Amino acid sequence: MRTSSFQFRFAIAIVVALGGLLPAGLSNAQVATPQALQEVVVTARKREENLQDVGAAVVAVSSEQLRLRVDEDLQGFANAAPNVIIDDLQQGPGSPAAISIRGIGTTDVEKNFDPTAGVVVDGVFIGVNSGAMVKALDLQSVEILRGPQGTLFGRNSIAGVINIARQRPAFELGGQLQVGYGNYNALQLEGHVSLPVSDQLAFKLAAALNDRDGWFYNRTLGRDSGQQKFVSFSPSLLWRPTENLEFYYRFDRNEQDQDSNTVLNLAQADQVFCSYYGQCAPNLTTPQSGDRYSVLQDEPGNDAFFDSDMHVFNARWDVRPGYRLEYLFGSFGTEEQVTQDWDGTPLTLYHTDRPATWKQRSHELRLTHVTDDPLSYTVGAYYWKSEYRIDLLSYIGFGDFLGFWACPPPPSGQSRVPCFVLPVPQTVAQHTESIAGFFEADYRFADSWTLTLGGRYTRDEKDSGLIDAQMPQLAIRGNLDNPFEESWSEFTPKVSLRYRYSPDLMLFGLYSKGFRAGGFSGRPNSYEAASVPYDPETVDNFEVGFKSEWMDNRLRLNASAYFMKYKDKQEEQSVPASQGTGQQTIVFNASTAELRGIEVELLAMPTDGLTLAVSLGLLDSEYTSFTELDASTPDPNDVVDISYLKLRRAPELTATVTPTYEWPAFGGTMTAQVSWHYVDDVELTFYNSPQSHNPSQQTVDASLGYGRGNTIISVWGSNLTDEDSWSQAYDVATSRLFPGLWTYTTVRPPRTYGLRISQKF
Repeated sequence: MRTSSFQFRFAIAIVVALGGLLPAGLSNAQVATPQALQEVVVTARKREENLQDVGAAVVAVSSEQLRLRVDEDLQGFANAAPNVIIDDLQQGPGSPAAISIRGIGTTDVEKNFDPTAGVVVDGVFIGVNSGAMVKALDLQSVEILRGPQGTLFGRNSIAGVINIARQRPAFELGGQLQVGYGNYNALQLEGHVSLPVSDQLAFKLAAALNDRDGWFYNRTLGRDSGQQKFVSFSPSLLWRPTENLEFYYRFDRNEQDQDSNTVLNLAQADQVFCSYYGQCAPNLTTPQSGDRYSVLQDEPGNDAFFDSDMHVFNARWDVRPGYRLEYLFGSFGTEEQVTQDWDGTPLTLYHTDRPATWKQRSHELRLTHVTDDPLSYTVGAYYWKSEYRIDLLSYIGFGDFLGFWACPPPPSGQSRVPCFVLPVPQTVAQHTESIAGFFEADYRFADSWTLTLGGRYTRDEKDSGLIDAQMPQLAIRGNLDNPFEESWSEFTPKVSLRYRYSPDLMLFGLYSKGFRAGGFSGRPNSYEAASVPYDPETVDNFEVGFKSEWMDNRLRLNASAYFMKYKDKQEEQSVPASQGTGQQTIVFNASTAELRGIEVELLAMPTDGLTLAVSLGLLDSEYTSFTELDASTPDPNDVVDISYLKLRRAPELTATVTPTYEWPAFGGTMTAQVSWHYVDDVELTFYNSPQSHNPSQQTVDASLGYGRGNTIISVWGSNLTDEDSWSQAYDVATSRLFPGLWTYTTVRPPRTYGLRISQKF
């Protein structure tokens, strides 16, 4: 494995520390026996199981742990599991999420790009990156499943799944109110109340308001930028007419208003925006604005909004002991509008208006059989339908460079400015319909051995229609009334073997396969790019591991090692185009790759009140084949090997150390928690441009709380090290031989802190 000397020393230090806990803990156990770690129940396989009995890499964050964390949204859970990266792309409303698990991820904002990691809320799969950055509101639990989950969760979960459960209504009167205030005038109001209508029916209402100023200063407009306001309203019902029958319904309405994207221009001397227009970054790490929290955009962009509605209906019927029939309906829709300044300069070089809508509906019916019998299983059927439309209007101010018009040369010593801005409209509408049947069965063929077999067959149908005046061929085929169409089918199997060596030690090995759906490019500027679909990509995962508990259940140590073969990998490339906006994003099944790694998770309670959580992830990833056409020669058979490139968002080392200490004080309980998180250096763009490279990052989050009765008062801080690494980067219209128009980046949130008061009743 290609790890640096620091990484190797760090990994050895972690292993030594873990080993050192064992004798120390045993010594303490001879004096006094503190309380044990609590059992963790997960639904990673769509049924309730002890975490230590699941033969897969799963991390669970319980409701008690959620109380101590300082997470605002899904991004905060990146430190909950090894080899997990979660970033806010900061490319407009909806907080599009860039999720990478074990080096597999996608980072584009367009909704035609299917995710590689599934975000599941109350059983409903969120099918797009926009809207996947779920707010940390009203959470019951969060589970992070690493590795392909193609059997039970299906398409677009080749990296893994983040499984989120909201709190359900309670059959007793009660609730909670939380008020918080922090820097950047951040105001937080959250609350929920449960009302028992009868012994069989309970109602719950949850609501939230988060409002804060931006942490950017716009030097062009002379004001702060990046303000956000989020409002959530969520009623839910739980009806249990009999002991064996349950109906659950939840509605979520979220409204987010904010300033538009805050991107930074990193154009270098060999890129057009610098060489031709004089809009240059001073070096590879400093944006044109001179500071990572200063922007130069000339669009006020204060009319951006992202609204979403979600419906969840779940019916459970315990037909007889050990047999449960379950139906799940999910609906998720979004509407957004934003004017975005992508060039990050004071000039109007490349802006867009991006009104877009997304609608998805899904139905799932499954039967689960779990008893003390040797055989248990889950079998079911699934239907999915989604619709997406964007009426994109691009404003191109660099048309004189492309030859669209000729601007007069500027006076001596002055930079060029656009003399004309060309509006380029394009409408894209895409539809998806998917059906699947699945099963997963456990067979205990001996007292200590369990064999798991599973499989899922999926058939997808997609179409893509365009309105684009630059492509007259669309009058015949490819328009909204006669779209391009394609279908694919995949079978994703799973085989697992578990061996219970002792009550406290389980060994497992598994093979699993996942796939990411095929589709059509969503930003084409040529008929060929619009009409030619790309195929699904697949990942074969081979994994071994163990789960163990020691010292009278005061130390939990789990580890796994994996090897994954990535086939037909979809690579989205922003390449030059001869028409339209001058650039287009094309997706190719261009490469194969291999990924291997080790993951270690430890949770220990060496003494009463002290809990230590440690995670370590090592990852080695490489392209095994990756070629592209050689643009320097006219021969279409000439290709260039580019397998030397590094996979994006695939750090060789991730690590987290989180000690938590509770002690009695002032008639109540004080709780202190500190979390240190390390991410090795990563590449963020396709061609690994130097200005988009992220060096290693270290962040620290902390909280200190005092609880007495039903009241908790706490102070918290996030990113206390004020780490200013990039969260996203993009090289626009770049090829291997052409450095492109410009590179833009976005930066992670700075240091934030605040006070919050929580009251239960």
